[in-house]
Amino acid sequence: MKRKNKVRKEDNMETRPNFLLFFSDQHRGDWMPYPADVKRQMGVEKLDLKMPAIRSLMDRGVCFTCGVSPAPVCAPARACLASGRRYRNCRVYQNNVNYDPALPSFYGLLQKSGYYVTGAGKFDLNKGDLDWGNGFHDTLRRMGFSDALDSEGKMDAVWAVLMNEPGPYGKMLEQHGCLKAYVEDMLHRGRGTDPAPVPPECYADNWIGQEGRDLIARLPQDSPWFLQLNFSGPHDPWDVTEEMHAAVQARSFPAGAGCPEEERAHNLAVRKNYAAMIENIDSQIGRCLEALQARGMLENTIVIYAADHGELMGDHGLYGKSRPEQGAIHIPLVIDASRWNGKQGLCLHTPVELQDLAATFLDYAGVAVPENWESCSLRPLVEGTVGSVRPFAVSELITRPRKGPLASFGCVTDGEWKLILRPGEEDRLYHLTEDPFEQKDLARYFPGQVERLRQGFDDRGGRKHPALLQYTQAFHN
Repeated sequence: MKRKNKVRKEDNMETRPNFLLFFSDQHRGDWMPYPADVKRQMGVEKLDLKMPAIRSLMDRGVCFTCGVSPAPVCAPARACLASGRRYRNCRVYQNNVNYDPALPSFYGLLQKSGYYVTGAGKFDLNKGDLDWGNGFHDTLRRMGFSDALDSEGKMDAVWAVLMNEPGPYGKMLEQHGCLKAYVEDMLHRGRGTDPAPVPPECYADNWIGQEGRDLIARLPQDSPWFLQLNFSGPHDPWDVTEEMHAAVQARSFPAGAGCPEEERAHNLAVRKNYAAMIENIDSQIGRCLEALQARGMLENTIVIYAADHGELMGDHGLYGKSRPEQGAIHIPLVIDASRWNGKQGLCLHTPVELQDLAATFLDYAGVAVPENWESCSLRPLVEGTVGSVRPFAVSELITRPRKGPLASFGCVTDGEWKLILRPGEEDRLYHLTEDPFEQKDLARYFPGQVERLRQGFDDRGGRKHPALLQYTQAFHN
């Protein structure tokens, strides 16, 4: 949605907010500590997660219960966030493609306006290289970062060792004498749920949390700043520490919708570890917020929690991402701007997309949003001045086929209805309000809804967009 934001006169170097973005990898949107009525609406009323830090952000801020990943795979989703563009225009169509620093990003626009831009953890913006150097590489510099410690994700730490050299996380494991054990475990773990052979201080998200607190200790006092802390979890493999594993063994979690009966015991074990990873991330977030409070900076900071995409977690007997089902495209999104006139304790079920955060940051910073961006500022929603900023949310992906037909897809939702489109297949329609796990296709019963949602997809490029057609045709050749 195109629009031009005016720079507010009152937004200057002294009064602009800081931003602290906590960003998880593969956290599905319904696995959150929502109020009971929201959990019932999502079909997860029996889900009990212990997430006091994120729940406190929800109580102080606005929670978006219809957040959608523009592309349910790591690098493309993060490129969409950085560029403020939808998948079809972000130039990163697969995980093996690096972000193009020539494409303007909100990071660079913030830095040009006077922000100190930094972060740690898994950015996944140069994933194609398997080369992280010392963590502050040329891609991040050219994008506008002032400082950073970019590090490998879980399996990328393994591939870096085998194909190049260890990145920052691998080097830390090497210093602690557990790199070899980590690599061997990850290569053979599969969907195993046993504890990982690393001490708690070397567990990826614990290390990332500490790096985040170290960055907080160095944040400047004389300029506004943006800090993004990227956790590796709850992405698979399902590795946890001994302590995390023990904390969830006596607890029960709902099985994946449509998960075959013979797989439910293993599905429960996986879901226990998934919960343990989310709760551990919450603990790290709490410690980071305490560190920020100790520096006296929390009062001037807008805090956000989000994820790049979700995880199917056994729904329909499937695991992973890269698919159009809700488990993969639905993401958590919370904005605590209570110190900046934001509403408190509000849950909004209106369509929003991950890259809407890009325009939101610029809006609060008093920086004009580029005309060609497909990013809507969420600030009016946070402040309660409007009820919606976009009628539909879109997710799409071109996947590399291994067997059978092309696996590309597009989907569009208004929060109540959802349409899934695939080349060469009949469109599928689901009424999410009554069927949150998409078990009954209603396309033949509601052709009007199909056409309305299809128009919402095609009006913004969709299957007719030349760039998307070019890449689609390439897979057919």
